[in-house]
Amino acid sequence: MPSRIPPSAAVVVPAYNAAATIARTLDSAIAAADACASLGLAIEVDIVVVDDCSTDATAAIVERYAARDRRVRLIRAPENGGPGAARNLGVARSTGNLLFFLDADDIFYPNHIQLCARALLDDDSLGYVFTQLHIDMPIHPDWRESLDESNPINFCVRRLWHDMIGGYAEHPDFRVHRTEDTLYRMCLRRLVKHRKLDVETCEQFVSPGNALDRQRAKLAVSKAEWARLGHDDGFRMTPEMERIALDKLVHVQKLRGG
Repeated sequence: MPSRIPPSAAVVVPAYNAAATIARTLDSAIAAADACASLGLAIEVDIVVVDDCSTDATAAIVERYAARDRRVRLIRAPENGGPGAARNLGVARSTGNLLFFLDADDIFYPNHIQLCARALLDDDSLGYVFTQLHIDMPIHPDWRESLDESNPINFCVRRLWHDMIGGYAEHPDFRVHRTEDTLYRMCLRRLVKHRKLDVETCEQFVSPGNALDRQRAKLAVSKAEWARLGHDDGFRMTPEMERIALDKLVHVQKLRGG
């Protein structure tokens, strides 16, 4: 039976020194929120930017958006905690029952919020839905599924399940090695029913030093070829990260009754 709870959504945007891209990101989130009404979905959308102690004009740009659009809010993190901690803070300081995440250098397409929210509102058995990413660089087909299943921006999850898994990992090692989003999606995937919507609804950009840039060589070849080459893709799991990941996965297993 479809949900009867009045729909509301929070778009959480962790931002650190994103002055060059945050306007494009906010424009896309606002356009996706505006498109809901034109596509027949009445939903309240809150766009929460968590400034992670930026040293550039990121916060000032967000404040200008907030001054002219009440849906946009700026939250200043008390200390630089990385994207996982920033996302958790944004969730804690918002009220939407459906959660979206958008990185400060990426964009939603106008269909993203409406398609994801509609799928969840039409089927209460789903805990989250995810979509196809558009990435403008050569990617071998072997990697497409794993990219869509681990990315932080191409899905929508019910707040309940974010809370149940304890949100994103915040340990400093995750901030350095940037795998908190993969662990988060792994926990959700094991815990709740989910569905893929085979439509491109968001775009992840390649920028110097980001995860896509670091994986260019890997993503351009097949998994078999990458294994044969034996190159190092730069990703690490420290002992503390392994411990936290195991604890979270054990917690998920207990939630499932195992």
